[in-house]
Amino acid sequence: MEQKYGLLKLGLVTNLKRNEYGQNCVSFLSKLIGRDIKLTDINNFVESDDFNLEFIDDDRNITEKDSSTGFRFKLPWQDVKGYDVYGYFKKSGPTFIGVNWISNPGIKKYGIIDPTCWEKLKSICGIEITESNILEYITSDIEFYNGAGHPKFPDGTVVTSETGKFIKFSTRFSMNGEVLIGWFTKDIRGRFKGISWGIEDDFRSALKLREQFYVGRMVFNSIDECNTFLDDLKEATIPEPWEYKYKKDDTFKNPILKSYLEYELDRLFYEHESLKYPDRLIFNEDKNKVWFNTNLINKFGRDLTIVGTPIEILNKTYISELQINPSLKDKKDMKFDTSKTPEPPAFFKDLNEILFHCDWEPDLDDMKSLEHIIELRIDRFPPSYRVLAKDTIAKLLIDAIALARRIAQRNYKFIVPMYYPTQKRIQLLMPIYLGNAYSSNPDIALVLTPDPVNKVYALETILSLDDAYQDARLIAKPEESWLHSVTKSMEEKEK
Repeated sequence: MEQKYGLLKLGLVTNLKRNEYGQNCVSFLSKLIGRDIKLTDINNFVESDDFNLEFIDDDRNITEKDSSTGFRFKLPWQDVKGYDVYGYFKKSGPTFIGVNWISNPGIKKYGIIDPTCWEKLKSICGIEITESNILEYITSDIEFYNGAGHPKFPDGTVVTSETGKFIKFSTRFSMNGEVLIGWFTKDIRGRFKGISWGIEDDFRSALKLREQFYVGRMVFNSIDECNTFLDDLKEATIPEPWEYKYKKDDTFKNPILKSYLEYELDRLFYEHESLKYPDRLIFNEDKNKVWFNTNLINKFGRDLTIVGTPIEILNKTYISELQINPSLKDKKDMKFDTSKTPEPPAFFKDLNEILFHCDWEPDLDDMKSLEHIIELRIDRFPPSYRVLAKDTIAKLLIDAIALARRIAQRNYKFIVPMYYPTQKRIQLLMPIYLGNAYSSNPDIALVLTPDPVNKVYALETILSLDDAYQDARLIAKPEESWLHSVTKSMEEKEK
């Protein structure tokens, strides 16, 4: 009797013969993984040392052969989405019948995974574990938990992916003598992100942190605490307007200051973590306090710095318990090395990055940019201009750009730099006078993105004057007349 080989030795393969559409188990696998696979490829893998067969029950839990209802094996290929692919055979009497190919996203099906979580897990357990094999080390059901940290609501209803705030599971590892657990946390967009590692106390701390109020990398117990902090910060620095002139913010008392500190700290973390710049964030000896420079001056002419407590959430560092202008004694008591001080962020390296080059051309031929500004951002134009024909608005805009360029040739500070946090790059703000009345305030600000290679400026979008001032303030306090006028009435109001 001929010895069976490869796939055929595993059981009765009922779908190896092509059906009426010319398909079989091999062609289906090829489609699943997005490239051509031959039967010989499958056979060679089954005969290799890498092949591993697992007997499973109806719930696909690993069990003994005698109590199994089938078996599975993991293939060396992944599907088009990057998920692992398994082959399944089902027991029928004394025979196993197959084969069905099923792609299994593994742990990835539960949420978005931060790749750095595996480095932290390795530092805890000492072995290399990835998303492809983590399921082998999970010893409990993977369950959804509500905001109070329970898998069921008080009425007995089971928490689901829709109602859950966390996904939690136990592992076979330990930490400080307790079981190591992992969990995903649902973000404000309803997406689960992880994986965080710790013991039960750490998970309980995460429950509390989720209820706190976040401003970028800063954490407060409530929005009231945040506003009090912003008030205190405002009082500590030299007088400066931090409120909008043309619109009202019902959430924050000092919205420009809130935005400034949020993105200034975001830049400090970027320079510390990605660019590896020294002294952007200074940690104390015990690593339980962090000290940073706000790039503001206090009312006595000294650098205004803040100390806080670093906390890790979803493998990302945040700062809570912020203390403004700690004394030298305070910093020494907290075990900081006071021989060095934190540096402010470096938004640019060359002054040419923040200057408008009059010999560069605005890209007025980019139809998509003009469509975005005139059609999608029409609500940012003054009301009297929104009713005009699109070509009329375009002509007014192009004329205003020409006027701004002529003024910039005579005043190099007229077009103001701003920092775009999402792209980590410098852009420029050009005032747009649609009515050509330079003696009045501009109507809007046009955002320009420099292209040094081609020496052109891309027309990105338009902003209100409030938003333009807020974005420009991150690099420096705007002193140019058209932006300074936005805040003048606020300064008078404060007097």
